[in-house]
Amino acid sequence: MAVVIVLAGSAVAAELSTGRLVPVQELRERTSSFVGRDVVIAGVVEGVESITTENFEDWRLVTPCVGSYYVALKDKTGILDVLVKGNCLLKGQAVTGPRIVVGEKVWMKVTIFVPGLNPSALNPLIRAVAKDFGPLPSE
Repeated sequence: MAVVIVLAGSAVAAELSTGRLVPVQELRERTSSFVGRDVVIAGVVEGVESITTENFEDWRLVTPCVGSYYVALKDKTGILDVLVKGNCLLKGQAVTGPRIVVGEKVWMKVTIFVPGLNPSALNPLIRAVAKDFGPLPSE
């Protein structure tokens, strides 16, 4: 039995419950509505870069996990950087999960965040952390 809670009057809650794909441009235009929320995005992987202690500072999170990397996901409206966490529990061991590659068309369920959130910033840096992902079906 599943229980669904919908916040009355919340357009964002309705969007998320339907699993609607959210365009990157909409994430940028309505940033404050999406911060801390899970959304589904989709596009083509433009770049993949391993996360190291040197380049992880930009993400302003606690610490990188073994095998973590980020992807630049591009849809028709823009590009979004997404962190794909590696193995956070077993430090030093190899990660054997699926890895996203450049040129792959994927969907991703992500949590949106803004490093150093400033509500009055005109164009804040928007990033996401992947919770789940997979290939898009062929068209």
